[in-house]
Amino acid sequence: MLPAVQRSILRSLALTGTPGELWFVERMVRRSGPVLDHDIDALIARDLLRDTADGLRLPDGALRRAVIRGTPPSLRTAIRVRAAAILADSSPTRATRLVLRALNLGWPVHVGRAESAPPGARPGAGTGRIDFDLVTRLTTDASVDPSVAADLLLAIRSHFGAAIDPGHRRLWLPTLVDHLMLAGRTEQALAVLTEEIAVDRDGPAERAVLLGRLGAWHSDGRPALALGYLRRALAQEGVGPTHRSWLLTTLAVTAGPLGAPDPAAVTGPPGHSGGAAGSGGADARRVPTDPADLLAEAERAERRMPAPGGTVRLALARAGYALARGDLPSARRALDRVDPDLPASRAPAALLRVYRIATRIALGEFDDARSGITAASVEVGQLGAVVEPMLDALDCLLRVSLGELPEAETRTRLALLARPHRQPPEEVRLELLSVRVEVLFRRGELDRARALLDAERPASGWPDLMSWVRLGCAAAGDPEPARHASLLQGTVAGLGHSLAQLVRLPARGPRLVRALLWLGEPALARTVAGQLATVADLVDNPLWRGVAAHAAGLVERDPVRLREGVSRLRSTSARPALADALLDLARLPALAPAESAAAAQESAALYGRIGADGDQSLAQRHLRVLGQTPQRPRSARPRTGLDSLTGGELRVASLLAAGATKQQAAARLFISFHTVDSHLRAVYAKLGIRSRLELARIWRGNPPEPPTDGT
Repeated sequence: MLPAVQRSILRSLALTGTPGELWFVERMVRRSGPVLDHDIDALIARDLLRDTADGLRLPDGALRRAVIRGTPPSLRTAIRVRAAAILADSSPTRATRLVLRALNLGWPVHVGRAESAPPGARPGAGTGRIDFDLVTRLTTDASVDPSVAADLLLAIRSHFGAAIDPGHRRLWLPTLVDHLMLAGRTEQALAVLTEEIAVDRDGPAERAVLLGRLGAWHSDGRPALALGYLRRALAQEGVGPTHRSWLLTTLAVTAGPLGAPDPAAVTGPPGHSGGAAGSGGADARRVPTDPADLLAEAERAERRMPAPGGTVRLALARAGYALARGDLPSARRALDRVDPDLPASRAPAALLRVYRIATRIALGEFDDARSGITAASVEVGQLGAVVEPMLDALDCLLRVSLGELPEAETRTRLALLARPHRQPPEEVRLELLSVRVEVLFRRGELDRARALLDAERPASGWPDLMSWVRLGCAAAGDPEPARHASLLQGTVAGLGHSLAQLVRLPARGPRLVRALLWLGEPALARTVAGQLATVADLVDNPLWRGVAAHAAGLVERDPVRLREGVSRLRSTSARPALADALLDLARLPALAPAESAAAAQESAALYGRIGADGDQSLAQRHLRVLGQTPQRPRSARPRTGLDSLTGGELRVASLLAAGATKQQAAARLFISFHTVDSHLRAVYAKLGIRSRLELARIWRGNPPEPPTDGT
């Protein structure tokens, strides 16, 4: 039978599950100095304890399980709670998991500080008592994974229920909803909000908090509801200055990229049954509807009483307002001025990263955008799982901008199908869908692209229409644009409110202009060309100057402007945009046959290199009309099989087929885990396999040549 202190040492290390440094053991057993050293030496001598570089630990899993089995269940809970309180500062994620484990054991856990805790001990450092202030510290720590923090708050809510005092309940509820949303668990967030709004237990001020979160929840995909709930929240009585600042800055973030509404479209917020109902529609309309006025009001509120994350939200709002006007440089300046690591800003910091990357893509700064995606992928655990599908969408946008069409199509398909239990936000789904539709049209797979479009039911009217503008821009790639006349006309109507979606992928602008001309809508085509020229004047770089000249050349049927567009786009890495400009130049009736043929030949070759078989066939058809024989294009990479794998995919597949883990492959190749996972999913899709075992069999039977380039 071991002495009590030695049993306590073993139990403390077994139940916390990881090596413990000496200071941690001292705090757990309340011993130090020679007395504790003697007990530790005795355990080491009996091979019950190991002293490693990471700290003291049990020698094997069998002993750990035996120690846990020999510990009374109620004492297990007490030890985990005490360890969590001690580790709260040095290892908050580990501490959070320990509290969660204690709650999930099903044994009684009490509220408050343990009376047996010695003077100077941390809150909760007793036996089986969970201090709610400790829970608050852990669930608001930015280093704790949002999903883990949400699980802890859900467990507290389930375990204690009505025993939670109103102060902590009001504090934890928005925190819980924010964490669920960051973790991508939006349906759970909605369920919590719906339940609490129905109960309406704390009056109008708390109702405003709940309605505000409900508005934030709807901001991705249903902006009309989002704006309505946020305005309704602002109309509640008793909204404090800090929460009013939070509501106004959140409303400004949502409204900024949507642009200005039509006067006739401004209505009161949506009605709501239960306790959230009431008058207040008129009060809600006192909040400005014009984006510039709303932004100014939000800035005044934040100056008077800052809200957590308010500085970052204001930066997002300023960027959104600038993007609506096509002012990409102002959007970038607004985003670059703010530090995403400011205290209490984790939720808006995730959006800040996404906005920064999207702005880099829109500006044609593709290398910076790729670096941003890689860096953010490494931090998904801290930023929240909700960021992962956003990064997938940005990666696909980047690839289609550069002409990496097979990779873009594969990644969009995988991103849309990989998470059936956790669908991406509606805005992200539409972004991914728009990329897939564009790639399918470029590859000549018209029926598949049209089927995807026919399955959608686009919204009409501002602001919900704005989410569908990107899909209208993608539909412009159909050689028969009349099939999508309503969507295309709605897209132009949306651009009258905001240019935010038009600037995300510059090459889509001239394709939209071309489709409108083929529809017999020259006035609408001229409008879009003018909008592109406005953006080009603000940005003034070769990509946007080239895109604007291309669009102007289409509208004016001017070879000079189209030649200018081609010349400027040659200095960029936007290969699809250059190929489009060359083909439209070749099609101009006024162009000399020799110049037309040369432009068509070059566009056909470029389309072939990027895998745009459908666009390539259009260029070759034009050559045949001119009486020219299309040159045999350089072989494009096949779409399936070993030869379809890119260099990056080959390197990852080779390591994994040899038995490396994803983490080891990431370390060997100096890339992120997210990139390894993305490559592996693409490999599975191209090879038609589903497991690492199948991959290893393929590699053993027919190993491909290692890549020699940087693809």
